[in-house]
Order: sequence, then C-alpha cells, then structure tokens
Amino acid sequence: MDDSSSSDEQDVGFNLKEFSKKRQVRRGVKTLSTSMTNTCGYDLPSELQYDTLLNNGISILKKDIENLNNNRVKLPLEVKREGRKTTLNICTVAKTLNRNVEHLVKYITMELVTSGAVKQDGYLWIKGNYIKSEVQNVLRRYIEQYVVCKICDNVDDTDIVKEKKLYFLKCYKCGGSRCVGNTIEGLTSKKSVAPQLRGLL
Repeated sequence: MDDSSSSDEQDVGFNLKEFSKKRQVRRGVKTLSTSMTNTCGYDLPSELQYDTLLNNGISILKKDIENLNNNRVKLPLEVKREGRKTTLNICTVAKTLNRNVEHLVKYITMELVTSGAVKQDGYLWIKGNYIKSEVQNVLRRYIEQYVVCKICDNVDDTDIVKEKKLYFLKCYKCGGSRCVGNTIEGLTSKKSVAPQLRGLL
C-alpha cells in the first residue's frame, strides 16, 4: 500500500517562494523594491517625484556646506615671545577682519589686562608672555562680538558704524544691524560671548 501511494505522487506546482511573497502582500508587508515601484507609479507632479525631491535636498545641503565654508575666518596670526613681551601681526589681522587697528588693539589689551603699542613693522608689542592659544581665544571673542552678523552668520561684509555716540555692527549682506555699545562700551563686551570655531587661524 505504501509503495503504490508513493509511486502515485505527482508535482502539484506548489512554489514556496511565490507563496511567501503573496502572503506578505496580503498582510501588507512590502519589500523595498515593491514600495519604490508603487511610489514611482503614482500620478504625481514632476516636482513631487522621489528623484526630484532627492536632488533638491542634495543641492540644498551642498549650498549649506558652501555657506559654512565661506563663513570661516582664516587669519594668518603670528605670535612670538620676545623676552618679557609678546608680539603679533596686528595690522594683518585687522586688515583681514576689516576692522580698525586701534579698536582691535584696545580690545586685546583690555582682555589680556596689559598694555601695548603698535610698531612701524605692523606688529603689536604687548607686555607679558602669552601663548598663541590665549591670543586666539581673545580674537574669537572679538569676532563673535564685532565681526559676525547674528542674523545671517556672515563675516565678510560687515562693518562697525557710529550713530549718535553708539556703535552698530552693520551687515551689508542681509541689511541687519545690532548695537555693540557706546563710545566707551563699544570697546569691551559687558556679557560673556561664547566663541565658535569658524576655521579661525
């Protein structure tokens, strides 16, 4: 009896893989390729198609990266210790930042609690020994307070203008402005400014 039943068995055409796919579709479980095919098959406007949205997102990210690179300030800072004094190329730094040398000198000396003078070679000689990182931190605070536009984060097209004994940081890129103090307070910051790494130095 067993021999006859085994000899009478025939292939009924059952495909296990095909059955598994149909079962997943019935349950609402779709593979990634199936969902992508269905999405592309929808009758959507061209601007809402997956590829169009993806390309737009990539282009926006590229612009953000370019803007971030453009907003980095790179200063050719040179700091040297000469005996009991420290020298730095203040004129080059002020020119790069598009700021007044006297304003920058007063800020640095007041932040470091020292005194100094600019020589004919364009270097600032300050009393005391300071390492480069100390000067960098002071310059970063200066940039955050007197160079960076808080609206558009621009650092290239800004300037300090005086209006009725008040100093304003004017941005020529977005047109924004903010007050940075009066004729005395304009040289120092009353509140602590959190400096950011903007590719400085």
